Amino acid sequence: MQYYKSCMESRMGVCLDRRIAIEAADGLQKAEKVAESLHRSAELLKQKTCDAASRALEIIADALSISSYSEKLLEMKGESLCKLQKYDEAIKLCEQTLDFAEKNFALHDTKNTNDSVRLWRWRIMSKSYYHLGKLKAALDLIKKQEQVIFVNDGSGNESQKSLIPLGTTIRELLAHRKAGNKAFQSGKFAEALDHYNAAISKSVESQPFAAICFCNRAAAHQGLGQIIDAIADCSVAMALDENYAKAASRRATLHEMIRDYVDAVTDLKRLISLLENEAQEKAGSFSEVLRKARQRLSSVEEKAKSQIPLDLYLIL
Repeated sequence: MQYYKSCMESRMGVCLDRRIAIEAADGLQKAEKVAESLHRSAELLKQKTCDAASRALEIIADALSISSYSEKLLEMKGESLCKLQKYDEAIKLCEQTLDFAEKNFALHDTKNTNDSVRLWRWRIMSKSYYHLGKLKAALDLIKKQEQVIFVNDGSGNESQKSLIPLGTTIRELLAHRKAGNKAFQSGKFAEALDHYNAAISKSVESQPFAAICFCNRAAAHQGLGQIIDAIADCSVAMALDENYAKAASRRATLHEMIRDYVDAVTDLKRLISLLENEAQEKAGSFSEVLRKARQRLSSVEEKAKSQIPLDLYLIL
């Protein structure tokens, strides 16, 4: 804006070429529009609501049509996508724009500039991976950010430093899950239960990871003979992650155990549907797991026809 104004207000005694004057006026208008878009988007994002993020995204898209490689606009777009829970899109945005940004800012030849190009992308990607339940991927990025902040004598901005508690949370979650799995494999079901409880209490913002913990806790409940609690945990896992095939399979097994064959059939049909969708996405043939699930469904359907009463003793 400053340079366009200087061009238009030139008092060098030289009459500006008409084409240059038009170009400067057009450039100034576009620059002012981008500046206004930056301000409006920043104000909307401060509201921290989905509606505000959605409106900000529209403004940002319009501004990016003028200033395609604006780091600030791209960063705010990433923040908006995260707020709208479009985590895969946020990750894709960061990955697709990083290479060009690094080459573009390499011209400045300053380490701090290159760090800033990577840091906000790593921050948004790590948050997205966390919400998608990909904790190890999130932690790898947080470690990179921590290293940069450490090298810069802790001079990271507030948004970067805010990831330190997230890194601590992720480490605790992974530790509890690992300890729970180890206890379960050793037959220490009550101890496994404690670790899964601790992980669940801290993983409310990462639904796919919480679903895994609920499904694992169901196995621990099963080991302790607490079948109804195990079924309830599988139900929560399936509610948190509707594509979680393992939870559907485990609940089907639990329903079979108490001779609830009708619900077991429902779970197996859901399992087969999930496996078929997965096979289509991977463009592969039906897996051995899918074949066995179909055989299992056929067997359970036969049992369901016999109207065998529930195992009330096992339920109690």
